[in-house]
Amino acid sequence: MLDEETVSAMGDAELSAALALLRSEADRRERERARFEKAELSKRNKRDPRCPECRVPLMGDGRRKDGVRSYECPKCHRHYSDASSTSLSSSKLTPAKIRAILALITLDCPDWVVAEIAGVNVKTAQYWVDRCLDAAGEWSTASRLSGHVWIDEMRFAPIRASGFVDGVWTTYAGRIAKDAYMEVAFDSSGRGFCHLFAEKLGTPGSAMVSECLSGRIEPGSLLTHDGASCHNRAVRELSLGDDWVKFAAGDAEYERKMKLMSNCCSYLRHCFESHNGIKFSKLEAYGNFFMYRWSHVRKHGLRATIEFLFNRVCGTAKSQISESLF
Repeated sequence: MLDEETVSAMGDAELSAALALLRSEADRRERERARFEKAELSKRNKRDPRCPECRVPLMGDGRRKDGVRSYECPKCHRHYSDASSTSLSSSKLTPAKIRAILALITLDCPDWVVAEIAGVNVKTAQYWVDRCLDAAGEWSTASRLSGHVWIDEMRFAPIRASGFVDGVWTTYAGRIAKDAYMEVAFDSSGRGFCHLFAEKLGTPGSAMVSECLSGRIEPGSLLTHDGASCHNRAVRELSLGDDWVKFAAGDAEYERKMKLMSNCCSYLRHCFESHNGIKFSKLEAYGNFFMYRWSHVRKHGLRATIEFLFNRVCGTAKSQISESLF
């Protein structure tokens, strides 16, 4: 054990070597603690603990050399840990660092700002943006709306800066397109989703809207909408209460019933405009992330939203690929 007298007697070179050794040992212990902490976070938040290949329950197989629990698939005999197939499986960052990065992403910081503040490279920042998209996408897929439900079709209007180019409008999504529409839906409980009608540009028809909402809204729910004809089939086939109001500028009833939807669509448009350059094929993924943020911040506040997102990311499988996002 070093004491003050021993340290005072050490030369500069000896003191520097000792400090380097102490820093190295402190870093090693921090990585070891982080490894166990990430394994516990993944195990607690993972929503599908089965084998990712065979979809059968895993069997315990002792512990690895580093002390982390190991599991074996009884069918394919592959080995997994608690963090396998989750966003934490290949990350060398500590949970505290990951939480800080997710907080910056939730605050809508660009990748280079996240990288600069968090002390990581831009690719790492993009990696965690992808994980947020995965988590929000899983949340929206699992959302089954009920009670009081609002729906509307959001059109990707052209930006002022680009305008009319070669006969078509340039959207703020970064692609020359005309009349791309996204279905926006949420309920009074805070669940919601976005669905891009990517297969056909232009105003969606009643069959497209009905197919989009089928299985995602509980029968008997009250549906508030703007009275568009494409909604009638969904109301009828899904046995929904029909609470419609036609748009009219300055109409008090429309503003009262559709105020929440108007607020949501305005927020989504603002978010997309601040992320100019997203690929057209990724609009839905980003739409669901923005919807997740809007819904959770309204209901739980910003701090709780960041914590919810962190926990969800810890247990979510990876699917988005950074290189295909822009």
